[in-house]
Amino acid sequence: MNKILVGVVSATDFERAQARISGLSSYGGYEEWLDSRYGRFMGLSLGGAEASLETVSLDDFLRWCRARKMRPSEASLDTYAQRAAPSSRREPLSAA
Repeated sequence: MNKILVGVVSATDFERAQARISGLSSYGGYEEWLDSRYGRFMGLSLGGAEASLETVSLDDFLRWCRARKMRPSEASLDTYAQRAAPSSRREPLSAA
């Protein structure tokens, strides 16, 4: 079974992320967005997938999107989290 990573950014990067990632401006704050990401994680897990939250660097993610001429979105954040090199991965955030 493949592990599915749900990408998140740190709380300190969230305000910048809201201005740059499509769809994030509709959230009232970091905790609300993190709850939404946790909901995605739970849905995948309950569906039988091996899923986890993965904190990624906002700057690295935005560079990755620019290099691929992709619009930054939650879907592309998940794709980036999945493809990020293991050496650049950080400890996943706890949604609890």
